[in-house]
Amino acid sequence: MTRLYRFTHNNVELVSDDNNATQEINIGAISLSNLVMFSAVLFMNEFRKMGMADTDVSKTCNMSEWRRRIYAGTGNSQEVDEDVDIMDLPAKHTSQAGVIYATTTQEPDEGKESFTAFLLAYHKPGMSKTISASRNAQTTSEPSREAQALIASSGVTHIWLCGSDPARRRHRYMTKCLEQLEQDVRAWRASGQGSGIMTVHTIPAAFPGMVQFLLKNGFQGGDIVVGGENGKVLYWKEV
Repeated sequence: MTRLYRFTHNNVELVSDDNNATQEINIGAISLSNLVMFSAVLFMNEFRKMGMADTDVSKTCNMSEWRRRIYAGTGNSQEVDEDVDIMDLPAKHTSQAGVIYATTTQEPDEGKESFTAFLLAYHKPGMSKTISASRNAQTTSEPSREAQALIASSGVTHIWLCGSDPARRRHRYMTKCLEQLEQDVRAWRASGQGSGIMTVHTIPAAFPGMVQFLLKNGFQGGDIVVGGENGKVLYWKEV
């Protein structure tokens, strides 16, 4: 059984269930805190394989940071005071805040669901500035003029973190998360609440599989992010 969930700063919603089961959400297991823990384990293993075992993933994978990002995005005017409990703030539309998609699986002989992949995206006021990754290219890859106008007024939906269980890869779990994000981004654009542009940063030398995933799913770009570290590049997609 595979399920897809949508998380916001104060809610979790079952989006789809491939078995059309009627079982209710198990808040004890399917929670934001457990998803944050799942991501921390994933990244600790990735950094260990890359020879960076001393990297402190807790600075990124913690509840307060995730809630802040999926409530406030990254615009300075939207930042939330650290002393404010985000759970008590008014609900915010995800096109101007953030959202997480996560898949779970449950084996026939097992009684509990377990996370298999997740994707965290939030609102940014614009695309990162880039320079061409090719010495021979004179210009960088850019969205259409219409899209650029929409970005200026509505910002972009930026994929900040995503990951999948190494033992469950090649089952399209991450693709399910991305497809649902695209569906939502398309709806936001149609209703005038978003630009329809998605962006993501990655480091090709460290995550070559991510580059292949993005290209396979229609992303363009690969230009170097100005001020980025370790060869960080930008990919984008207009939906």
